[in-house]
Amino acid sequence: MRPRRAAEEPGDDRQDLPDESVALFRRVTGPVQEEPAGEEHRIRRSWPGPLRATIFGVLALAVGAGASLIPSQQESVEAAPEVTPGQTLVCQPSSADASMAVASTSPSLQVGGLTGSPSDVRMPASVSIGTQARVIRSVSGQGRPVATTLSSVGSGASATSAMSPCTTAATGGTLIVTDPGSADIVVTNPDSEEATIDVSLSGAKGAVDSEGSRGLTVPARSSRTLPLSVWAPGSSPVSATVRAESGRIVATARTGGSAGREAYPMSQVSQSLLLPGVPAGATSSELLLSNPGTSRTTVRVKALASGGAFTPEGADEVQVDPQTTIAVDMGKALSGEAVALQVSADRPVAAQLMSAKGSDDAMATPAGAGTSLQTALPAGGTLAVSNPSQQAAQIKGTYTTTSGKTVAVSGSVAAGATFTKDLGADAGHLRITSTRSVTAGVWSTRNGLTSVPLSLVAGAVKGPRLGIDPQLS
Repeated sequence: MRPRRAAEEPGDDRQDLPDESVALFRRVTGPVQEEPAGEEHRIRRSWPGPLRATIFGVLALAVGAGASLIPSQQESVEAAPEVTPGQTLVCQPSSADASMAVASTSPSLQVGGLTGSPSDVRMPASVSIGTQARVIRSVSGQGRPVATTLSSVGSGASATSAMSPCTTAATGGTLIVTDPGSADIVVTNPDSEEATIDVSLSGAKGAVDSEGSRGLTVPARSSRTLPLSVWAPGSSPVSATVRAESGRIVATARTGGSAGREAYPMSQVSQSLLLPGVPAGATSSELLLSNPGTSRTTVRVKALASGGAFTPEGADEVQVDPQTTIAVDMGKALSGEAVALQVSADRPVAAQLMSAKGSDDAMATPAGAGTSLQTALPAGGTLAVSNPSQQAAQIKGTYTTTSGKTVAVSGSVAAGATFTKDLGADAGHLRITSTRSVTAGVWSTRNGLTSVPLSLVAGAVKGPRLGIDPQLS
């Protein structure tokens, strides 16, 4: 070991070098001579300036050459394979007999009830499910599943229908209904353990006293129906926030009555929301807003229409008091156009748009924006793609029916605009891609009025090919 010195020599060019560099230094310059210094012996070095510069040049070259001999660690690591995780979708019980469309890029998926063994079903598929819940499962490596249910009652001018996307389980979300007196919430627990939930309501005057809405249990692999009229018997809009204190759940609002029928899933509050698939030809429209916070918030709305973006009259700045739910009349402002709404707020809010035509209505609920979207449709409909970005988007895609027929989708969607395309009336799988992030929905007017948003096709994640518990989403 080199002896530690109390003070370094002035002009000592080696004092900051690591020991391995000193060893190389000695091999280059030869042995170092030692001279006595009084009672102590001190190591002295004396090299002329030019020689010192030459030595350090040689040392730098040697270190560089040594580094170049070390193999790159990055080059020795193999690229991780792309793995699509498994996913479980829950299709909620319907108030009337329903059909279900289910699809994926994989040739088959597992479809079954909340209990019992699932069956392998070839994709895309359309099956009758009555009024029972259904579960769709993909496993690791399969394409993302997508499914939608459709129930219809009556025919002709008095027909009503409800189309609802099947969703993954979560720990909670918010639903807004226009008439709680004729609505209920269906909560499904797809897991193997009991779930406990709390429900809180807010209306036009603030929080609604909902005694008995805390600590509700939903048994494992079962559904529970909660009539909203028990807690909010009036006909003014209310929002219901469902939270799972234990477990995970899927919650859906089901509406009925003289205004029509609809079913739609819970969503998450946010400061920025997109509501796609607002149908053309609607005779009335109401924007439903709920502020779960403790401070007043300002909401701003922009409509994305065929001719570009515009601010609907009366929706440039909407004030929403804390813990309240309100309805904003948008019928005149939208004039029956096919649009998507872009909602922004100072604080997180919930937002939905109810459109009515004839004896039925449709609820536009929040959806994401992305470059790859899909849905499964029980009876076709009209596709509406809206572009919230600042540049034009080029879209293309295919609607593949259960009988194998295809409908091509392609076009350019200007910034702030909405593109529409009729897909026919057959069940099938719709998938579109875009050069910009877009949002989209499909509406149907063939038997009443109803709509459903497209879902994002989640990107693959890099990692080892591990088995995924199909109960996990």
